[in-house]
Amino acid sequence: MRYATRWVTGLVAVAAVVGLTGLGATSAQAKAKTTNKVVTFSQLTNHNPHRLAAIRQAARQEILTATHAKSSKVAAVYKVKLPHNMAKKATLTKDGVEMNLLPNSFKVKHITIPYKQLQGKVLNKYLPKANRVTPLKTKKVVALTFDDGPDPTLTPRLLKTLKANKVHATFFEVGQSVSRYPKVSRAVLAGGNELGNHSWNHPDFNAIGTAKTVSQVNRTNQAIYKATGQLPEYVRPPYGNITAAEGRAIEQPIIRWSVDSRDWAYLNTKKDIQSVVSATRSGSIILMHDIHAQSVAAVPTIIHKLKAKGYHFVTVGQLLDQQALPGLQYFGQHDYRTAGK
Repeated sequence: MRYATRWVTGLVAVAAVVGLTGLGATSAQAKAKTTNKVVTFSQLTNHNPHRLAAIRQAARQEILTATHAKSSKVAAVYKVKLPHNMAKKATLTKDGVEMNLLPNSFKVKHITIPYKQLQGKVLNKYLPKANRVTPLKTKKVVALTFDDGPDPTLTPRLLKTLKANKVHATFFEVGQSVSRYPKVSRAVLAGGNELGNHSWNHPDFNAIGTAKTVSQVNRTNQAIYKATGQLPEYVRPPYGNITAAEGRAIEQPIIRWSVDSRDWAYLNTKKDIQSVVSATRSGSIILMHDIHAQSVAAVPTIIHKLKAKGYHFVTVGQLLDQQALPGLQYFGQHDYRTAGK
């Protein structure tokens, strides 16, 4: 009987522990549920279709990241049906915005987009304070941008110059060159710079039509993803040409410029310096190329002279407060309009 009593007593004790543990788990689950908030995309974006397109853009990256997808799957991610209806719902969790997906080739039912990927895309009040947009406090800011790379010799040389001067820039790269020199593209990002899409082989988008333009952009996105594991956020059309239809179809922010160095025409370091320094104003996006030795040679002096005038160098993303949106094209800090107009 003593053994039976001990067994019953032990069972009661175990049951009590299990009960307490169960209550604790239930309480934790209830608490977790209360931290989640269901919202519509209309609420997240203030009914702004450009913001919703930016959420779709972030979702594509997250699908690739979450599934550890190879570059061969990049084309498929653009076929995943993502929300266009503002009435659709998402859930705010501690880790990010969770959204359900329709059946897709990745066999993913839902994803959680980290809040840091949604800075400037989702209204501040729905983001943790650390991920909210805070406008630049510096008054005189400019963004250096470089097109047509990567070049196996000149781009690394330029990266050394930027590092030595503690300057970050934005590089718009051509897909076929990224495929040839992926290590250089990785070095661009490793140096704290931004990397954007400049088409596959530099055609005039206006001359090739929407379908071929989208193919050019997506093919380059695939090359950049293969090289770096990241889809580029921005697109710069060759020659700056893009139609409204192409801007809508691409679903990435279009980055233009306000200062054209015309370095490709001069191929003269002194003229490059004079052209850039004389035309630059606060909020300028400066266009140069990292495939010309004369241009790369001009950069140290351009940095020195503009710093002497009180300018601070930032990336395009920083210049635009991380608020560049698909369907819009940006010429400078406070200068944007609908793509194609």
